[in-house]
Amino acid sequence: MAFILHVANLLFTSQLVNPHVPQPYMDEIFHIPQAQQYCGGDYLTWDPKLTTPPGLYLISNVIAYVGSLFHVDLCTVNALRFTNILFSIGLYFVLVSLISTLSNKTTSSSWQTSLYALSMSWFPVGFFFNFVYYTDPGSTFFVLSCYLLVKKKHYFLAGIVGLISLTFRQTNVIWVCLFMMIVIIDTLSAIPKKKEDAKGLYNPRCSTITHPGNVLQEFLYYLRINQFFSLSAQVMKSITSLLLNTLQHFMIVLPNIVTFLVAIISFAGFLVWNGGIVLGDRSNHMAGLHFPQLFYYTSFLSFFASPWTFSMHAMTNLLQLNIKRTLIGIVSAMVTLALIHRYTYEHPFLLSDNRHYTFYIWKRIYKRHWTVRYLLTPAYYVSGILNLSTFAQHTSFLVSLGYLFALVLTLVPSPLLEFRYFIIPFLFFMVHIPPPTQISRTLLGLALYLVIHVVTIYLFLYKPFTWPNEPNATQRFMW
Repeated sequence: MAFILHVANLLFTSQLVNPHVPQPYMDEIFHIPQAQQYCGGDYLTWDPKLTTPPGLYLISNVIAYVGSLFHVDLCTVNALRFTNILFSIGLYFVLVSLISTLSNKTTSSSWQTSLYALSMSWFPVGFFFNFVYYTDPGSTFFVLSCYLLVKKKHYFLAGIVGLISLTFRQTNVIWVCLFMMIVIIDTLSAIPKKKEDAKGLYNPRCSTITHPGNVLQEFLYYLRINQFFSLSAQVMKSITSLLLNTLQHFMIVLPNIVTFLVAIISFAGFLVWNGGIVLGDRSNHMAGLHFPQLFYYTSFLSFFASPWTFSMHAMTNLLQLNIKRTLIGIVSAMVTLALIHRYTYEHPFLLSDNRHYTFYIWKRIYKRHWTVRYLLTPAYYVSGILNLSTFAQHTSFLVSLGYLFALVLTLVPSPLLEFRYFIIPFLFFMVHIPPPTQISRTLLGLALYLVIHVVTIYLFLYKPFTWPNEPNATQRFMW
């Protein structure tokens, strides 16, 4: 039933979009002509405005070739857009399998899993781009497929799929590295531990890292340091044990990560050949240090995850202050304020392009007064703590740490606040949250996502506008 709803929504929305927007729009003006050149057999001409590799065009080219066998042209605007419909259908099945694998099956019925997967498939930011010819649906599909294959222990194939994901977006290499680390963790965890071996992988759940016990003494054995805080001791012990065990059992680990290494080495070769990570139009995609992206993301995550993660119990627990929490809050606030002051960046596109949600959020919230960006610090802190504690309940320390590193490497270098960059981080977070036993939470999330989708599509299709400097060009509101 959930799958039927998903396909029905995809087909119904696409039938609305295609007649109203028959010509390429926004980035489609670069993607569609490039794909059509591939369909015509021209693989050497490249539009310098394109910043991502040609994975999407190659997939469409294969589909078009199959169509040509039946004398059907599958390289039209509508047919190319349909490529992403196929990715979205595939993503639904990936999400169902991934959620089932990661969650406790004894507490999650197939209906709950299917409905939860449907909600994630309808995540408004990602769902919108199924109806235009963008790289996001394919990128998301292959990244999460790679993770699914990792959790299914099909490591060789997972690395190959990870390599394919790099042909859709270069920054997916960060997720490929994270998944390789998870392969290493799973491989080391499966090695039988000898009684005399006291140096096995130490990878507790985050929620258990509270008291030192004998951990400090064990940790001193590794690093020969005399003093360490209990938390730091356990954190460092996890990292150290991962490195030492990987080296000790490298010949066992290597066969499982060989295709991941091929993907990473191939990416390194691309960097050398290309002279940088951006394929074209580098002037508007200069990497930098944009730390407030993390604060924007945690706020975004809190809003879209709230139907499943928000609870009064968690808020009440957070508000129960003590000396330790107060000190942590003060230090966190000082660091956040410093990062906001030093690293807030307003990309020219953010200030000039009124076709996106981010333009209005920035204009009506952040630009209302110069103090707003600082006054939001408590909200960032509360959001971050709640999100971290939720994720920590369902993941080990090393996976959580890897996720945080992936967030930093994915978001901080990007100068532009764009919600598309949050799609994979959001879905990776959500697949680790088991489907709730209260079906009402998922129904609420579905309703919220559907309303946002309907509003966005309505504005996109039925509220076009023009710019004074381009009176003959129709502009449309979108994510």
